[in-house]
Amino acid sequence: MLCSKDEYLPLSFSSLKAFARSPLAFLDYKLGKKVTTPAMRFGTLVHRAILEPERYEATVAVTDQRRGTNAYKDFVEANPGKDILKTREAMDIRLIANRVLEHPYAGAMIKECTHYELPFQINQLDVPHRGIIDGLGSWFILDLKTTNDVSHNALQRTIWHSKYYMQAAIYDRAACMMGYDPEAYFIVAVESTAPHHVQVVELEPHYVARGHLEWEKLLGEWK
Repeated sequence: MLCSKDEYLPLSFSSLKAFARSPLAFLDYKLGKKVTTPAMRFGTLVHRAILEPERYEATVAVTDQRRGTNAYKDFVEANPGKDILKTREAMDIRLIANRVLEHPYAGAMIKECTHYELPFQINQLDVPHRGIIDGLGSWFILDLKTTNDVSHNALQRTIWHSKYYMQAAIYDRAACMMGYDPEAYFIVAVESTAPHHVQVVELEPHYVARGHLEWEKLLGEWK
């Protein structure tokens, strides 16, 4: 017996991106075993270190004890709920955070944000959505990405293939529905490997408009 698709609501950008590939990919995203890869964990911690530095300091613990040893187990027990990092990992995260925050454009924009990691819940075409906006300023939305290559051509391909322009459309609509009036949408991209180049890209309005059209088309298919 088929179950109701409403059981899989609310939708998110990630689930919609999976649905754009196929309904099967969507079901796998929703029902499959959630695996946090080292790259995903690293990206999450980089986000936290840049956007929520006080929370980062309060939620990580650093040790060079070998995993599996009693000393390591004791350290984990003494730091319940914290992300345990090796010194090298913590140094890499701090270096990336510094690269972004010291960048003349990225750093200034992050400091200008009035909201960080802002959650939202909205309805679009009567379909519930949820998400988290990385940074919101008085006139812009900021999305922080860690990636392998921020050179112009590589980053443009990443934005296209990852449908970040549709994410921009969703987050722009969410900000407007929460009473904000963003004039621009920026992606701040930083390379996960040294020397951690940083690139700031503004998504042009027609690109975001394409995201709106693609988003609504997917919701029509969903319905």
